[in-house]
Parts: sequence; structure tokens; C-alpha cells
Amino acid sequence: MFKTHLINRFNAYKNGKQLIGVAGELTLPEVTNLTDTMEGAGTGGNMDIPVVGLIDDMEMEVSFMSLCEDIFSVMDPTESADLTLNGALQGSDAGTGIVKYQQISVSVRGMLKKFTPGSMKAGGKMGSSVTLGLSYYKVVLDGKTMIEIDRFNGIYIINGKDVLKEVRDMC
Repeated sequence: MFKTHLINRFNAYKNGKQLIGVAGELTLPEVTNLTDTMEGAGTGGNMDIPVVGLIDDMEMEVSFMSLCEDIFSVMDPTESADLTLNGALQGSDAGTGIVKYQQISVSVRGMLKKFTPGSMKAGGKMGSSVTLGLSYYKVVLDGKTMIEIDRFNGIYIINGKDVLKEVRDMC
């Protein structure tokens, strides 16, 4: 069994072209299911029930060390920014302790929500960033889709299972 410890390294790409100046740390988007409260006889009170496939707003901040052309390439309000993060997870085999690597790929698509130019300080990084409102989010580990959310096409895959296939077939 593979025990993950850390990200060895990663690169960020826009439409297949490597982005230069991306900061060393990016926080991946949270997925929060929308819920509705079920109440009534037999429930013992109120229960918030997740509505399968409906999620709250997803966003991702992409940080850059400074202002550069690449940061402006994801800001066009008429285009969806298509970003991919490819990296290597480093871990060890639980039985032998031998160091092993596992490929990770994170893909997102979204529109610009916020631009933060950062600050200017001699000898310092600017801390520039863009925040994208996401319509698409996918995480693949060693070729297996762990999560894929495509809000425009009704796709919601968890651990390789298409949980909305039956719903799409009905609509």
C-alpha cells in the first residue's frame, strides 16, 4: 500500500503551456455540497441532507510571485481559464518503506473573479494573484479519476463512480 507524504514538485499549465512565475503553493478548491433541511415526522428533528451533484460556488486562487504576462493571460473575461497542475506525490510503500512516486493531475476551468496585483517592495515578491470561479474541477491520481465536477454538463464523478449518470439519463 502506498502512503503519501508530500508533493515532490509540480508545474502549472494554461492550455498546455507552462505558466512562469506561479508561486510555490496553490490551495485547491473546496467542494461544498448544497443541502436542504428535512424535517417532519420520523426524523427526530431537522436534518441537512446533501443534494447529490449540486454544489456551492467553487473558487481557486492562483498566486504568482510577481506581475508577469502569464497572470494577465488568465484574466480575459471573455475566455474560460483552463489550468492544469501536474505533479508527483512522494510516499513510501507501507510494507517495505521504499520511496515511491504517484502522479497527480489537477484540472480546473473558470472565469476571473478577482485580481490582486500585490505589493511593491525592493528585493521582495509582489504576491500577485487571480481568483477563478470554477465551472470544472478534476483530480486524477495515477490515471484514475478521483473527482470530476463539470457543472455545465451535469457530471459528478467520485472515486471513478459517475454518481449523476442515472439523473442525466432521466433528464
